[in-house]
Amino acid sequence: MPITLSLSITILLLILSHVALVSGYGTTYEFGEDCSDLSKDVYENSEKYVEYHGKKVSLSCDYFKFRGEGDDILDEYSVCVTPLYFNDTDCAVEIDIKTSYSGVTKHRITCTENKRAKYCGPQDESLYIKFKTRFGRDSNEANFKLKITSKKEYDFLDTDDSVDYSALVGAIVGGVISGLVLITVCIALICWCVCKRKQSPGRVVNATQGYMVTVNPYVAHAAQTQQNTMATPSSISSPGVYPMTAYLQAGRLANQQTHGNSFSDAPPNYAAVTESSSSHVCDTIQESSIPPTYDEVVHK
Repeated sequence: MPITLSLSITILLLILSHVALVSGYGTTYEFGEDCSDLSKDVYENSEKYVEYHGKKVSLSCDYFKFRGEGDDILDEYSVCVTPLYFNDTDCAVEIDIKTSYSGVTKHRITCTENKRAKYCGPQDESLYIKFKTRFGRDSNEANFKLKITSKKEYDFLDTDDSVDYSALVGAIVGGVISGLVLITVCIALICWCVCKRKQSPGRVVNATQGYMVTVNPYVAHAAQTQQNTMATPSSISSPGVYPMTAYLQAGRLANQQTHGNSFSDAPPNYAAVTESSSSHVCDTIQESSIPPTYDEVVHK
């Protein structure tokens, strides 16, 4: 029975000490006395205290660091400092409040400044409360007490912030999808233009049969040149005579060469075609320029 009672008392004391530690009530730190842990967390709805009672303060223990904390790690807090009393008749001490140890002083407490003013630091920033003496004076008669609290500045689960967060996510997703669609459309247009403009050289579409026919450009050019040569009056010595037989024969030859050509046929010799046509024209002109004989005239 006594063992059970003592065990129950021990458990109760542990629970009470844990509650007191979490809540922060009654937790006090003193300059010149507490130097083991200089960084402290201040939970929401809790209080911590910083005191000074005229003791000598070394350079390694001349500050305390406080940071606001809460149940949700995504919430953001600011740390607030409120002087409960500040007694320094000789103006021998000074309290500088900063956001870093060697940073700029954000708030100062002296015998003439901010002895009762509450100060809250920036959102989601730690506060350094630094002690120092002034003008080399003795600080045995100085004493003060500061109350440290935390204030919630940003609630992640707040309704308005949640709506803004959802809208931001929706905008990002929509932008990504729109960019992908735009890139796909551009690629499709480029491919369509390239395929439309691409043509095979030396091939034409046969509208009657519906398939591609290969045309030899050399044969077509030779036939056209030969036709132009036959039809030009300046190429004939007699201006009044046109060899229609040679013209028709040359045209028939060009058509046969144009339509009869295939992939397996070798291209004709242009010099041979031109020489044959020219000799035939000359023979025709000579025959037509010989005057008829008397027997032929009488016979007619």
